[in-house]
Amino acid sequence: MSFVFWSLRIKLLSKTNGFKISFVDSFITVISSLFAATITPGYVGGEPVRIKKLNDYGVPYGNATAIALGERGFDSIFFVMIFLIIIFSGLLILSGEMKTYTIIGLIVLVIFLSFLLLSIGANNLFKRGISWFEKIYLRIRKKDTGRDAVPKIIEQIEAYSGSTRKIFLQSPATLLLGIAVTSLLWLSDFMVPSMLIIGLGFRPDYIYIIFIQVILVLISLIPITPGAAGIMELLMIATFSIFLPHGYLIAFVIVWRFITFYLNIIIGSLAIHKVVTK
Repeated sequence: MSFVFWSLRIKLLSKTNGFKISFVDSFITVISSLFAATITPGYVGGEPVRIKKLNDYGVPYGNATAIALGERGFDSIFFVMIFLIIIFSGLLILSGEMKTYTIIGLIVLVIFLSFLLLSIGANNLFKRGISWFEKIYLRIRKKDTGRDAVPKIIEQIEAYSGSTRKIFLQSPATLLLGIAVTSLLWLSDFMVPSMLIIGLGFRPDYIYIIFIQVILVLISLIPITPGAAGIMELLMIATFSIFLPHGYLIAFVIVWRFITFYLNIIIGSLAIHKVVTK
């Protein structure tokens, strides 16, 4: 279901920028980026693949970049909403080790929100420094022929900045719909541990499980290991030990990691093989 909602989000953001991408093409864009995203630190490998696939479907690189990075903007908005719900609900979750995890997660979240705000004004920021950029670029190239590349770069930067403004500022309906689809996307993923806990015969705390996964996702974005391998397993064992006895905990983490990590590698590798062979 998360793949379905993810595809709908890409289709929505593409439509907002005036590009009609079918659901099937959006779905292919999603699954073909899974392999690169999973094996790279911070999942950064997925964006270039999605940008390339969107360009193959007729979306200019500047607009495709805004769509791919705009998705992280919607993710950040969803995570902020979860933080606000937790804070205003008065739940005693932000204590002990969770407080440390939360601080790390908040730092990552602030970085992404700052990047989103800078993206909206990227056009103006770039124009202010274009003379300096041009001098450095031409000095590296040592040829006047490189001057022709600068307007093309500016054109893509303007397309990127304009697309970002369209997504987050000029269309309230798109913003609300994007937040709704993003919420369904992440909640689909976040229900996996709850279903596994129920399957093992125990009762989950849904709010706590959703919140801890938000923290874990934010921590996993720190580029330490590919797909946060090893780190996520240890954090899951530490944070879910309150729900499950140790005899069940290892089996729970293995199955959860297979569904949310290794299955992505399998599906993504098959999809990228199909795309490359085409």
